Amino acid sequence: MWTLIAGAGSGIGNALARQLAGRGEYLILAGRTAAKLHGLADDCRRQQPQCQVLVHTADFSRLHEVDELTRSVRRATDTLGGLVYCAGEGDPAADLRRWDVADLNRALTVNVAAPLAMIQGLSDCLHASHPAARIAMLGAGLDETVQQGTGSYGISKMALRRLVRQLAVEFDASAQAPVISLFQPGLVDTGGLRSHLAQAAELDLPHVEWVEQRLAEGACLTAEQAASALAYTLSDVPESDFHGAVFHGRDLVDSLSFSAS
Repeated sequence: MWTLIAGAGSGIGNALARQLAGRGEYLILAGRTAAKLHGLADDCRRQQPQCQVLVHTADFSRLHEVDELTRSVRRATDTLGGLVYCAGEGDPAADLRRWDVADLNRALTVNVAAPLAMIQGLSDCLHASHPAARIAMLGAGLDETVQQGTGSYGISKMALRRLVRQLAVEFDASAQAPVISLFQPGLVDTGGLRSHLAQAAELDLPHVEWVEQRLAEGACLTAEQAASALAYTLSDVPESDFHGAVFHGRDLVDSLSFSAS
């Protein structure tokens, strides 16, 4: 069974691909940077020679490229057992006057419109899966915790939460439908988090000190821990408990004692 990971080039998506490859799952890796994706694909094949891996580059802020991705997946397989959307977008802004509406539009496209378009374009593949295909969307704590300068990311992730709730209802009305959940990883020490902190520090945003302290204390999850928790929801949580659920990475890591490696 094939699993599509969107945003597989780095962070949690990258770590998840490695873990699923170790289980022998077939993977379709999608993201913006071809070199990262092909390097990851080579690593997965070395780790598990039986693992089949396909790569497709796409900028999720360009919906025509999302359409090209879905067409490529449909050519490769008529059944998709999993879709994990790890991509995220949204730059910090110093203040209201410098909050770029174009950045908000881009964040809404990447974080909401693109995953919806992907699910629509892959509907037949997802509905063909037995057992039911599992869709996991990566959310963010900023969707409900409002902090200065984080509007584009937080607002778009709040919209993603609402999209997951909507799709859970829409899928319920359809026979052999996929099941969907929202995975809230919490603070995870990734290149993306550190890049955000560097941008936010230049803008002197107030949340930087708190996040840096959490990093220094080792209080953040590693990408590997978050990926282990996510993989658990995809494989071990009963279907009825998965559908429409919100999973929290820290809670799962603490309860299941995933290691940091």
